Amino acid sequence: MSLNAEKKIRTFFNKYFYRQHPEAALRYLPVVTEIKKAKLENAKILEIGPGSLGITPYLHKKIEGVDIDFSGPQTDQLVKIKGSAIDLPFRKNSYDVTISVDVIEHIPDYLREKAVLDMLKVTKKLALIVVPVGVDSEKQDKELHLHWKKIFKDKNQFLEEHVENGLPKTDEILVFIDKSLRKLGTNAKTRSYPNLNLQIRKILMLAWITKNKYLYYFYLKGMLLFVPILRFCNFGKTYRRVFVIEFTA
Repeated sequence: MSLNAEKKIRTFFNKYFYRQHPEAALRYLPVVTEIKKAKLENAKILEIGPGSLGITPYLHKKIEGVDIDFSGPQTDQLVKIKGSAIDLPFRKNSYDVTISVDVIEHIPDYLREKAVLDMLKVTKKLALIVVPVGVDSEKQDKELHLHWKKIFKDKNQFLEEHVENGLPKTDEILVFIDKSLRKLGTNAKTRSYPNLNLQIRKILMLAWITKNKYLYYFYLKGMLLFVPILRFCNFGKTYRRVFVIEFTA
């Protein structure tokens, strides 16, 4: 490929998909949809556990994020606040919207209810929890972690935490939400729906776990072109679930 062609491709992806990642997009786009549907895109938003980018490549606005580590690609749209998901340093109803995307599974199971309670406590209008759930998802993560170790001769921190902590079940998250709302004396409507077919997720992850730079680049950039279709692949057995908590007066 010529340098001119590479420059054009890079310019195209930076214009339309800047800082985006295919698997992350499939997690975050339902959250963006819910925020816009509630007409809260201009509200005060907190992301719990965003890392260095979080939702910013998909929502395109400045938000606040609380995390213990912000290493990685940087953006000026994320206001970084050092802190823990199980001890949020904010007062009740501090944010109109709070989001937690693929974070709860990294918290030991005995602390997950506390994380949900803290999140709902600081929320005024809308909370969104996106999390891998169920035994089938857990089984896939175990297989992928073994594959990672075979390819790279090392552990992957995130997959390892999925395996060590175990993934929550849908009913567990619903119970955590209900108990937290009762403790807070708050009224809210809760609904949930599936996210990302397990087999499609497996294909994406296997393309990610590779030493082949061409396959990896196709995954990282080329697969972004298929996200508008893949975002609707929420049928059959799915990897994660989206929980929507809408607070009522």
